[in-house]
Amino acid sequence: MAAPAIHPGEDMNSVGDAVSAIPLTHPAGRRWWIAFAGAVALLGLFALTLGYLLYEGVGIWDNNNAVVWALDIASYDWWIGVACGSILVSGILLLLEAEWRGPVNRIAETVALLGTAAAGLYPIIHLGRPWFFYWNLPYPNTFNLWPQFRSPLLWDAIDIVSFLVVTLSLWYIGLLPDIACLRDHAHGEAARQLAAVSPTRKVALFRAQAYGILASGWRGSAAHWQIWGQAYRVVALLGILLVVSVQTGASVMLAGSVMPGWHGTLMPISFLIHAVLSGVGVTAAVIVLIRQVYGLDHLVTDRHLDALARLMLCLGCASAYCYGAEFFDTFLNGDAAGRAVLVRRMEGGHALAFWAAVLGLVLPPQIFWSARARRSAPALAAAGVLVAAGAYADHVMILVVTLTQDFLPSSRLPYAVDVWGIATFVGSLGLFLTLVLLFVRYFPAISITAIRRLVPPGSPEEPAGAQRQEAALRGSGQEAPLWGVAAAFPTEAELATALQALSTLRGPVRLDAYGPVPMPRTLRALGLEGRSILPYALMGALGGGAAFYAMCVYATAYDYVFLIGGRPRFSWPSFVVPSVSFAMLCGCLAVHAALLVLNRLPRLNHPAFNIPDFHRATGDRFFLAAEMAEDGTDAARLERRLAGLPAGGGRPLATARVPR
Repeated sequence: MAAPAIHPGEDMNSVGDAVSAIPLTHPAGRRWWIAFAGAVALLGLFALTLGYLLYEGVGIWDNNNAVVWALDIASYDWWIGVACGSILVSGILLLLEAEWRGPVNRIAETVALLGTAAAGLYPIIHLGRPWFFYWNLPYPNTFNLWPQFRSPLLWDAIDIVSFLVVTLSLWYIGLLPDIACLRDHAHGEAARQLAAVSPTRKVALFRAQAYGILASGWRGSAAHWQIWGQAYRVVALLGILLVVSVQTGASVMLAGSVMPGWHGTLMPISFLIHAVLSGVGVTAAVIVLIRQVYGLDHLVTDRHLDALARLMLCLGCASAYCYGAEFFDTFLNGDAAGRAVLVRRMEGGHALAFWAAVLGLVLPPQIFWSARARRSAPALAAAGVLVAAGAYADHVMILVVTLTQDFLPSSRLPYAVDVWGIATFVGSLGLFLTLVLLFVRYFPAISITAIRRLVPPGSPEEPAGAQRQEAALRGSGQEAPLWGVAAAFPTEAELATALQALSTLRGPVRLDAYGPVPMPRTLRALGLEGRSILPYALMGALGGGAAFYAMCVYATAYDYVFLIGGRPRFSWPSFVVPSVSFAMLCGCLAVHAALLVLNRLPRLNHPAFNIPDFHRATGDRFFLAAEMAEDGTDAARLERRLAGLPAGGGRPLATARVPR
């Protein structure tokens, strides 16, 4: 029997309080500062290395005319592989609507975003003159020149920009409702400190205002939730397509070359599998770390550990198959040069990278055949770190061993790993860890919304004094212009029943619903069924991809003909790779814009915020709001209709008149 995805006894309030307490109260203060100091030290090493790199040049990595790609490109490939694996896992879980996905999705999206940020620095610093990185982008420059659209360097630039946009959009969309929950918790804490004249009241007020701006006026209305869910899934789908494009595009480029050891048809599949495995490994290690440090084992349960372990086991078996298929195919059907490369990988000067890759990617996941190991947090974290290290060794092995010796004896130059190459990679790890710690410090580490959807519906008691608060608001409503009538409900089912009873009033009044989780039962009563964000995504993706492809054709085949390597003027396979990435970028921008425009966000001030206890709309309450004319002629009739509903059949806990 599967372990529960959430411990019994949890409710919406306890989930929100447990996750919000981490960024608001910082319970692991000393341990966090120690870890942050270590990460900043590594980040300082990164800054020192980049400073020396800018002064001396890329030769500090000890690359040579044969091994032009070494730890710099291996590090880039590893970081982008981690990002690809993380976003693929998050997207698939989201599209499959796995109920236990809450903690995994948030961490995977964060790892994808920060991994992309770390990867994006490598193509820039690899240029030698990184301050001219924008020369890779297609823009009208002073010499009327176009970048080389057949070059993988341009592909990397487009891929990185697209990945940054997609991962940032997916991360922010998933965070948006949780930031609103943080906003309301922070405003409550700021009000308490202001009343007590606390010395930290200004900091608390600033924090509440910052979360309010980031939340963009999110109110949790049914319309918000409907478009939010669609946008979240569509951007996840675009991210999955971008992952497949990036990983297969880079590997097909290698497989299409004449270099021995690269032209294998299995390489695109193995690249994708190893990328996903490394992403799962890093995500698992970060999840275990957050779970142990902040004591979130009641929300990140053994079921989450078991699911990640099973996924790592499947990917480890797939990785073993890829290595086995490569060995058999090379020794049985390969040419002499290919067999020589495989032998050099196992016995040559860089054999350590080969064996580290094989042992790291294949063996550690096999411990998860044991059910006890699958539920062991230390075992999961250790296996995650080992498979990530194995994936890095695999990239080093593929690049260095092949480039040190090709078909020409005059091109064979030895390569030794240089300390500056190692320092650059270790420094990029410092950048990643610093950003991870800042994320955990200031944002919800796991998805409050996704976990709340697992909480069984309950009927929390209305706090004492609610009627007095309602009466006081009614008195103020007589002095201020009336916006509408609001009612509070304990569950979505009660709210949906009340909306159905009031559906005949949709003409004179405008009904809306607010709640802490998506409310699909309310859409029909509110007349919101049928709204879709998919046309915006299709138009953005198809339009952006077609425009970029047309630009490639025009620039390369007509305006600036520059033939290299015997490639034809119309090199459509080379044009497809960046065009697909740009299509995903444009589709994501279109979805994000539609999310904000259709929901009329950002709007930091709205009459709904005047509803009594409306901060509980991001906690454990569901609210009905009926906007009406200023004279309030329909207010009394609506209140009588609500009061006449049976208990448990749509009767609200409380009603109130709300001023504008």
